[in-house]
Amino acid sequence: MEIRSSINFHDERFLMFVLDQMANELERNGGEAIRMTLGKSEMPLHPEIINSMQQALNSFEKYSLVYPGGLPELKDKLATHYQTKYDVTIKPENFVISVGTSTLFRNLFYLLLKEGDEVLLPLPYYSLYHFCALLVGAKVRYYKIDMDTLRLDVDSFKENFTDKTKVVVINTPGNPLGNILTREELYTIDSIVDGRAAIINDEIYANTYFDDECESVMQLKNTKSTFITTDAFSKAYRMYSRRVGYAIVPDELVQPLTVIQHHTLLTADPVVQFGAMAALDYQHEVDHLVQLYKGRRDYTIDAFQNVPDVRALPARGSFYFTLDCEAFMKRKGISTSLELATQIFEATHVATVPGSDFGIPNTLRLSYSAAKYNEGINRLREFFTTT
Repeated sequence: MEIRSSINFHDERFLMFVLDQMANELERNGGEAIRMTLGKSEMPLHPEIINSMQQALNSFEKYSLVYPGGLPELKDKLATHYQTKYDVTIKPENFVISVGTSTLFRNLFYLLLKEGDEVLLPLPYYSLYHFCALLVGAKVRYYKIDMDTLRLDVDSFKENFTDKTKVVVINTPGNPLGNILTREELYTIDSIVDGRAAIINDEIYANTYFDDECESVMQLKNTKSTFITTDAFSKAYRMYSRRVGYAIVPDELVQPLTVIQHHTLLTADPVVQFGAMAALDYQHEVDHLVQLYKGRRDYTIDAFQNVPDVRALPARGSFYFTLDCEAFMKRKGISTSLELATQIFEATHVATVPGSDFGIPNTLRLSYSAAKYNEGINRLREFFTTT
């Protein structure tokens, strides 16, 4: 069968899943892997989230609800959540609920971009952004996050924002670096864009700040540009495979985005939406996870402090830590991050994510969400110091 696409699907593999599959095969054969791949918390769901979903499953009235744009009750509760946490007023109808945020990005890119338009992404980027741009035939440009300071490179943003730019993506805290865009930087971005493009703000890690006060782009005042915010329950609320996400969109996008879901989604599962409503009542659970992962961040920085040829980049948030392995790869003649990640897995049974997934091919991304995370770090340190 001929596949008619300009996308080379082999080159566009999500290498995270290549390493995760290696871990699957090892475990099926009786081995044990330490997975630093998926941003999927090792901790189970809070019992009340499970209880809420079980109650919904036991109620025909609840589990049979069909709302293509999401349950009104969840939209109301999200509006209250943003009012309480950030002191911002958002109308419930401006929330569009979906199965995570990945489909929302795909649909937003479809609505806002056409072939030949330009989209401006952070470098490094989360691979979803890049792939969604490929799907609509948009030209991708990048602005840099400085790998030394983990700050926005304003000059690269100015240089790559053009009259053809229709969408800008920001991600704070960032994936994979865990970098933070300061309020000053956010206002600078808005000033440069000046209303000429939509800014899609991916803040799925906005509740996992380690060193800074948790805040939202929604708190910015008197901005010139249209901001669209995406978020989900999969990370700090630990609902990774339950798939509940949402976009906060301006009035003019509510109907188009919902109509796409009429035809391509029909409805997100109401059962998991009831679970999401329960999750919002357990913010202390989020705080516990943040402190746990902050400790793992600190452990990683200490562990790699004196490891030659590997640089640990001190994330300020998110689920991830990045190792800059360029000097090590040059010394060992390793040409790709996939080759490095494969060697590491074969030697240590620790699964990491090749940095090529994020446009930084001489790095590895580590997820804090491994139950044996510190042991995994110890194995990685031994690998880099003895290989």
